[in-house]
Amino acid sequence: MLGFSATLLSAMLWPSLPPLVSLPFLCLGAIVLTRRAPIVSGALLAVLWLTGFCLLLSRQGVPVSQGPFSQEPIQVRGEIISLVSQNRDWLSLDIEVDEKKLIFSPKRRLRLSWQAYEKVEVGQVWSFKIIPKTISSVLNQGGYNGQKQLLSQHIVGKGRIIEAKFIESRYSLRSHLIERLSPELSHLSQGDILLALLLGDKSLITQDKWQDLRQTGTGHLVAISGLHLSVVCAWFYAISFFSLCYFAPTFGRRNWAISVVFSGLAALLYAYLAGFGIPTQRAIVMILLIIFLSLFSRFSTTWDRLLFALFVVLLIDPLSCLSMGFWLSFCALCIIILTIDTPLMTKEITLSVTQESTLWGRLKPKLWQFWAIQWRLTLFLGVLQAILFGGVSIHSLWINLLVVPWFSFIVIPLAILSFVIWCIGLLISQSWLGLLQMADWTLKPYAYLLEHSADLPAYWQVTPDRLLGLTFLVILAGIVWRYLPRERQYWQWHMLMTLLLLPMGLYAGQWFQPRSYPWNVHLLDVGQGLAVVVEKDGRALIYDTGASYGEDFSYSERVIIPFLHYRGLNEIDYIFVSHSDNDHAGGASSLIERFPMATRISDVSSINAKPCHIKQKEWQSLKLHWVAQQHFSGNNSSCVLRIDDGRHSVLLTGDIEAQAEQALMALNESSVLKLESQLLIAPHHGSRTSSTQAFIQAVNPQIALFPAGLENRYGFPKADVLNRYQALGIDTFTTGITGQISVTIDENGPIVKTYRQDLAPFWYNRLFRFGDLINPE
Repeated sequence: MLGFSATLLSAMLWPSLPPLVSLPFLCLGAIVLTRRAPIVSGALLAVLWLTGFCLLLSRQGVPVSQGPFSQEPIQVRGEIISLVSQNRDWLSLDIEVDEKKLIFSPKRRLRLSWQAYEKVEVGQVWSFKIIPKTISSVLNQGGYNGQKQLLSQHIVGKGRIIEAKFIESRYSLRSHLIERLSPELSHLSQGDILLALLLGDKSLITQDKWQDLRQTGTGHLVAISGLHLSVVCAWFYAISFFSLCYFAPTFGRRNWAISVVFSGLAALLYAYLAGFGIPTQRAIVMILLIIFLSLFSRFSTTWDRLLFALFVVLLIDPLSCLSMGFWLSFCALCIIILTIDTPLMTKEITLSVTQESTLWGRLKPKLWQFWAIQWRLTLFLGVLQAILFGGVSIHSLWINLLVVPWFSFIVIPLAILSFVIWCIGLLISQSWLGLLQMADWTLKPYAYLLEHSADLPAYWQVTPDRLLGLTFLVILAGIVWRYLPRERQYWQWHMLMTLLLLPMGLYAGQWFQPRSYPWNVHLLDVGQGLAVVVEKDGRALIYDTGASYGEDFSYSERVIIPFLHYRGLNEIDYIFVSHSDNDHAGGASSLIERFPMATRISDVSSINAKPCHIKQKEWQSLKLHWVAQQHFSGNNSSCVLRIDDGRHSVLLTGDIEAQAEQALMALNESSVLKLESQLLIAPHHGSRTSSTQAFIQAVNPQIALFPAGLENRYGFPKADVLNRYQALGIDTFTTGITGQISVTIDENGPIVKTYRQDLAPFWYNRLFRFGDLINPE
C-alpha cells in the first residue's frame, strides 16, 4: 500500500504516462516482486493502475474525433449530473456518458454548452448531437489550471450541443432533495452555506463568497469532510448509546456495538448526501475502518488507518491526486496526527486525566491540544494554500479558533437536526422550516465575519514563486531540527538543515547587489485574445488585456493579475491597449483599477489614456517606440509597440492588417520606425488579412508568436499564414497549443519556453485529442 500510494502521489510530476506496450511487463514485474520487494511491487501496480484507468476512461464507448481539430458532429447519450452555470443565452452542464462498461470501469463525463436550451434538470437522460472539443484550458503560471481540474472530475471532453432529444428521467434521492430544498433555502440569508453543509451542493455560493471563504481560510467548513462526518458520527453515537442504556440497559457490549454501527450508517448516509467528494471519501473510509477495527478488537496505529484511507481513495480513483481538495484534505489530517501523536502532548493529556480532578484541569490540555493543531494547520496549510491559490490568509488562525468550535457544537448539529425534521415534514407533505431558520441565524456571526474580512488589514497576501520555494525549504529545515535527535550520529541530517537555509541567505543577499537580469517577454494564454507582459528588473509593462465577458469574467482577473503575483511583479509602469476590440481591451478596467499609477497609452476613447502618437521613451534601459496609424480605423488603428535593448528587439502589432503593415513599412523606409526585430507577435492572430510577405520580410523575425485560442471559430492562425512564416525559416508558436509562451532575451538572443513543454511539462497538461488521455498530440 505504501509503494502504491507514494507512486500515485508522485504522478503529479510525471512527464507522460507509459506506453501501452509496457503494461504487460509492469503487471509481470509487480507479481514477481510481490514478496521480495513489496514497495517496488506496489509502485509498479500504481503505474499500471493509473495508465489502465486512463485507458478505460479515454477509450471506452464515446467516439473519438479523427484529429485534435476535427469539427465533425458525434452522437452521445448521457445523464445530466450537474448544471455548471447558466445565463440568458447559454447553459453549461456536465453529463455522465450512458454506455455499456465493465463493472469496475470509471465513469466518463463531458462538459457541454447549450444555446437555446429547453428546461433541463439533474437526472434527465438525453441524446445529444455535439461538436466535440478538447478539454484544453488556458494555461499560465500562477493561473487556475482548468484542464487538470477537469481531468480530476473524469471530464474527458467538451462539446457544443447542436441537437438534443429527451429520453427519460432517473430518480436520485440526493438530486430530489437538492431540487426540493434549494428553492426554500434560497430565501434564507445563509441558505447557500446551509445547502453546502447539508447536501454538499455549492451551486448557491457566489464567486465573491468563495473568494471570502478562501481568503479567511475557512473554505474547509463548507466542504463536507472529516470535521462534518466526525460531528455527525459523534452525535448519533451519543444519542443512540444513551437511549439504549436508558431503555434497554445491559452489562455487555451490545448497546455499544449497536450505537457504533448506527453512527457509522449515519455517517455513510451523510457521505452519500454530500456526493462522495474526495474529502468525504477519505473521511468515511477512516471512520468505517475505525468502526471495523473496534468491533473486532483489532489494534492499528493512526498512521495505519491514514495509509489505508489513502490507498482506498487512490484505488477507487487514481485521478483524485490531481484535485486540490485531495491535497488539502490529506495534508490537514497528517498535521493533526503529527500533533496528537507528539509524545509530550500525549503525556500531558494522560497525566491530566489521571491526576487532575477539577474540570479546568481536565480541559486545559485539551484546549492546549486544540491550539497546537490550529496553529500548525494554519502554518502548513497556509503554505499549501499559497502554492494552490497564489496567496495566503494571515488571519486564518484566529478566525478558525473562533469558527471551528462554533460549527462543531452549534451549527452542524442544529443543521443536521433541522434537515432530519424537514425530511420528516416532506414525507407528510408539510414544510417545516422553523429549525432551518434557526440554523440560518446561527450562521449570521460567521456571515458577518466573511462580509467584513476584506476590511481587515493585509487580509490576503500574494506569494511569488521564489518566496514559496524558500518558505518550503525553511519549514523543511525546521522539521529536521525539531524532530531529529541531537545525538552526534545524526550530524548529516543537521548539516542538511544548514544547507536548506542557504538559499534564504542567497535570496536576501541579492537585494544588496545591482541587478543585471535579462528581460522577458511573456505572451499569456488568454484564449482568442492578446495579453503580453514585458518584465525587466522586477518591473513590468503590459500590452493588451485579454477579453471580458459579462460582469463576472475577465482574463485580467483570471490570468494576468495571478501571473503578475506569481512572478512577484508589483510595479507596473505602462499599460498599452492597442485598440477597442474586446479580446484586446476587455480587461483594461480591471488592470487600471489594480494599478492606477501606471501610465496608460491608448487611443480607445473609454480609457483615460495618453494618445498613441509616434513617440520614443526609455524604460529600464530599454527603448520603447510606439505608433498608431491615426488615419485608419478599427484593426488598422492598433497601437504598435517596438522594444529594443540595443541588440535585440520585439515588435507587438495588435490587430493590424495589410494596409497598416504597408504604412509601417513606409515609416521603416523613412527611418521613423525601425521594423526589424528578432521576435514578432504576429498581427491579428494569424489571419489572412495580415502578415503579408513583404511585411514579414521587412521585420525579418527569428521567432513569431501567435496569440490564438485552440480550435477557435475563426480558424486562426490560418494554415497558409503559418506556412508563409515557416517557409522563411521562422520558428512559430501558438498559445492555444503551447499555453503561455515566455521568451527570455539576453546577450545571446531569445530563448523560448512554453508552458506545456518547458514550464510545466506534466502528462495532464499535454494537449489531448477529444476523449484521449493516452496518446496526446
